[in-house]
Amino acid sequence: MSIVLLYHRVSVPVDDAFDLAVHPDRFAAHVEYLTKLGGTAPLQDLVESRVARGIAVTFDDGYADNATVAAPLLAEAGLPATWFITTATLGHRRFWWDRLCRALLSSPIPDSIDVAVGGRSLWLDLRTPDARRAALAFLHRRLLPLPPERIESTLADVLDALGTPPSGHDDITMSIEQLRQLASLPSQEVGAHTRTHAHLATQSADRQRDEITGSVRDLERLLHQPVTSFAFPFGGPGTVGPLAPRLVADSGCQVACTTLPGRVGRRTDRYHVPRLTVLDWEVEEFAARVSAALGR
Repeated sequence: MSIVLLYHRVSVPVDDAFDLAVHPDRFAAHVEYLTKLGGTAPLQDLVESRVARGIAVTFDDGYADNATVAAPLLAEAGLPATWFITTATLGHRRFWWDRLCRALLSSPIPDSIDVAVGGRSLWLDLRTPDARRAALAFLHRRLLPLPPERIESTLADVLDALGTPPSGHDDITMSIEQLRQLASLPSQEVGAHTRTHAHLATQSADRQRDEITGSVRDLERLLHQPVTSFAFPFGGPGTVGPLAPRLVADSGCQVACTTLPGRVGRRTDRYHVPRLTVLDWEVEEFAARVSAALGR
């Protein structure tokens, strides 16, 4: 049996409310450990059982530190990896949850606000750090299943109520040139991750098709190479739905990853590949988690 590791960021953000970042020093230790363990395998080799027992590395979303920190380190160590890119954020466009996080946690704001989310009027207490974090988690849950344009319009209303100027562009996400540089590194594969990081199960069939096939075609146009791997945004229970895996297959992708934990073997559904989400673990805990996931 094999496992697929899931990372998001290698950085030291001001606030990591969603536990997406691994400190660069700890990631370097992870890479050293994986190298000593025997290296990593290309994702599709592992899923297609061309590797009897191995580890694949994947990154989701398309943060800039993937291209500037993580990918060069993996390539230098000779470790293959797959990078799942959300195409609408290319060009330094911030993800909506990062904009919401910065507005609620990193700037002076009112003690409370009244906002409408998903057709409901809500009052949010923002008087303490704990209240702000609770409001962030609440809004994230409420915004997540909405269509992308509803997320953007609601977020604009929230930022306006907070008195926070809109800021959708900075260097937190990859530029197109950074993506191309990443794709040119040895043994680094680029896969698709929708256009807007949409919660696919709650979107219309046409929207799902645009998000999935559109992101694959976007990347093929930008990189001038086939894209044959996909990762479902969020990727947990209730977020994928029955249509999305079929659309992924129709787009020409041969593998699709979830965020559900589990091992990969001969009977694994190639369009529901499980992954182990890696947090900001010291190398000792990382080694223990990898060993346990492999069933050692």
